Amino acid sequence: MPRPHIAFLGASGRIGRLLRKAERIDGDADAQIIWQFRDHLPDGTKGFLWPDFTDPEPLITAQSKTPFAAILVFTGASQPAHKDDAEAMKAHVSLVDQVLTAAALAGVPRVLVASSSAVYGAGKGRAFREEDDLAPINAYGAAKAEMEDLAARRANAEGIEICALRIGNVAGADMLLGNSSARTEDDPPLDLDIFPDGAGPRRSYIGPQTLLKTLKSLSASPRPLPARLNHAATKPVDMNALLDAAHVSWRRRPQSDLAHQNITLDCSALAALCSGVDLETSARNIVAEWTTCLERT
Repeated sequence: MPRPHIAFLGASGRIGRLLRKAERIDGDADAQIIWQFRDHLPDGTKGFLWPDFTDPEPLITAQSKTPFAAILVFTGASQPAHKDDAEAMKAHVSLVDQVLTAAALAGVPRVLVASSSAVYGAGKGRAFREEDDLAPINAYGAAKAEMEDLAARRANAEGIEICALRIGNVAGADMLLGNSSARTEDDPPLDLDIFPDGAGPRRSYIGPQTLLKTLKSLSASPRPLPARLNHAATKPVDMNALLDAAHVSWRRRPQSDLAHQNITLDCSALAALCSGVDLETSARNIVAEWTTCLERT
């Protein structure tokens, strides 16, 4: 049986670049991803150009050549913007709306859209579950929440299965590790909040190789996917442990506000759907995945 094809929208973004490297490590196993670019297809890359999502024809043409089992929507605004810029954040809604129109016309049966744990807002003393109320604290989180509502309406109207992935932190595409790769030995140590228990902020992370495996697993799942799904490793990690594993120097900044220590996701539903993927990872393994992808060019 031929391997299913998956379209990944946003191949030149931070997560897309990491996943492209992860796929080269993954080899030819499981589903094959076809990467979407706006204006240039890198040599040796299996992909297609789709510069303007208001025009559905590029997706329809790509679908006719290699029928997609699913589309992964990780695209964003072409220009970076601050997460409090409400006008710029609207792109997270409009782009998904355009993709869903094209997916319906192309006849793609399943769409997974990248949402964010930012839809939940500040921590509440336990891991967030998918059924929790949303309380985003910035324009980015609000736009992702609006995008989820749009996706749910479009799923009912178009008869497409749409799953919004509430992704935690992707190692290397996050602020902590992603920024640390540009540091030099002459830079001062990073200041990190350390709480009374001796640990730093605790967050839900996932490495790029594991993320790729879960995306392939969900795309090909014979089971219906939920409308919303938390997406990270099942065990949160301390940020100080990540910095130690990455050999990044840091210094303690005492912090007593416990409300900011634990902002995590309950990913038991993801683990059940992706039973063939090991989601019980550690800070050391997460950093190893990230550095392995960084070393691949």
